[in-house]
This record gives sequence, C-alpha cells and structure tokens, in this order.
Amino acid sequence: MRIPLYIEMSGKNVLIIGGGGVGTSRAKKFLNAGANVKVLSLEFTPEIIEMEKENSRLELIRSDANLFNLEPLFEWAHFVTIAVGDLKLNEVAKELAAKKKCFLNLANDSLQTEVVVPFDGEYEGIRFAVTTEGKSGVVARMVRDSILEMLKRDEEKIYLLKAMEYLKRYMKAEQIPINLRMSLYFEISSNSEFRELVREGKIDEAKVLAEKLVQEYASGKKKPKSKSLTF
Repeated sequence: MRIPLYIEMSGKNVLIIGGGGVGTSRAKKFLNAGANVKVLSLEFTPEIIEMEKENSRLELIRSDANLFNLEPLFEWAHFVTIAVGDLKLNEVAKELAAKKKCFLNLANDSLQTEVVVPFDGEYEGIRFAVTTEGKSGVVARMVRDSILEMLKRDEEKIYLLKAMEYLKRYMKAEQIPINLRMSLYFEISSNSEFRELVREGKIDEAKVLAEKLVQEYASGKKKPKSKSLTF
C-alpha cells in the first residue's frame, strides 16, 4: 500500500531512463527540487538539451539502456524513474533497485511502480498533490487545478494559515510545553473571536488575541477543552 509523503530532494541523486517528454518533465521537477539528475537515453528532447546547458546538476548520457551497465548508476542514485516504453527494462530496474536500495518510479506501469509521482500544486504556502494511481492523469490534473482554484477563492483559509503559523512560532518562543501546544492549536483555531478576526482579514489583531489566549491557558486561568495529540 502506498502512502503520500513529502521528501526533501535537495542534494539527492536521481536517475531517469528516458529522454522524451515524460523524462524531461521528471528531470525538470527534480532539478527544481534541488536534486542532481542524470538522464540516460538514445534521444533527448530539445528542451532537456537546453536544460543541460543551463544547469550543472543535470547530465545527459547518450546510450541504449539495454546495453549500458546500469549497476553503477543505480549505486549512485537515491531515486530512479523509468520513462521509456520498453517494459522489459522494468524487471531489470526492479532487481537493481532492490539490490542497491533506491526508490523506483515506473512511469510506464502504474500498477507495479513503487513510487508514484503525482500532479502537485502550491498556493500561498499550502502545498498539495493528487494522483489517481494510473487510472487517469487527465483527471488527476483536473482535480489539481480545481483545488488550486478553490484555494484562490478561499481567502479565509489563507488568513488562517498566516495566523496559525504565527501562533506556532509564538508558542515555541514562549517555550509552551508540547502537550499544551498541541491542545491550544485546536482550542485557539476554534475560538469564535479569533476566527471572526481571521475571517475579516484582521491578522494582526488575531495574533494579539492568540498571544493573550496562550498566556491565559499557560497560567492556568483557562483550561483547554480540546484533547491534545501526545508524543
């Protein structure tokens, strides 16, 4: 069973086999995330050729993957994408990935792939990813775009994010105990006065109220009703 994760890719090594449209898209995604990328293929899109000229973290290797000694590349890689139509290569890739302990994305086989590369989006600090796990990339892309449009229309969520981010930093700076902090995230975010200020976009006033509430709970004047998430 696959689960969604966000993984820090900066400085990681990524091998992509296939220099076509999918390989180019994957290369761009991982380069933007700060990874080092090698692409093995007999042919490359004009776009990825230009990308190599502009980015020292990208290396194009012109060779037939079926004839190339892949073992050193799998040894180097933390993450491998197979982006070619030749399904026979998948079995070789799965064996090498297991041996060298690197993650494997089969862009040509959604059922057998170990890792899914989703359609992702971001708005005002809220990041999200969508996949249908191979059922339809078109639908996954449409859902991603719908979520993005929804966030653009929902100003209150963006205001709340800014206020809650401040609340987290404030409580950490005040050295509020972790279990109390976990309770107060729920307690303050559901406070009617706090939410009304957020709804009206009065973020600075919401921050002041949040500080006041934190001190009241920390001093024992108020008791949180929300159950905390303990560690």
